[in-house]
Amino acid sequence: MNVLVIEDNEPEQIIMREAFKEAKVNHNLFTVKNGIEALEFLKTEGAFQNVPRPDLIILDLNMPKKNGIEVLTAIKENPKWKHMPVLVFSNSEFSVDICKCYNLGANAYLNKPVDFQGFIDFVHMIDVFWFKLVRYCNH
Repeated sequence: MNVLVIEDNEPEQIIMREAFKEAKVNHNLFTVKNGIEALEFLKTEGAFQNVPRPDLIILDLNMPKKNGIEVLTAIKENPKWKHMPVLVFSNSEFSVDICKCYNLGANAYLNKPVDFQGFIDFVHMIDVFWFKLVRYCNH
């Protein structure tokens, strides 16, 4: 399975990579650092011409250039991408952010863990739930 992490914070990108290794899940992890790169990845443009289609997207909400709301909107409005599961992964606990994401079609809204074990637990959770239990449209 291919997981795209859209996260502008490089230390959190590293923690996510390490959590995937520590959790011993067998998925291909791709990271991009902003919304513009995310859309290029999905369009397979520029430096992302040979990347696979993501099976799951983990999307940070607060990013420079194009923020998570703009990226989520672009994904859910595009007929080629709208069925891709998108997990919004944010530090924001504001109800307005949570509701906006669900109204735009986010599949889940999760708060970022506070420690490394929390990231490992998160990876285990997405592995079991999104790749072993859930069935979804893949086109």
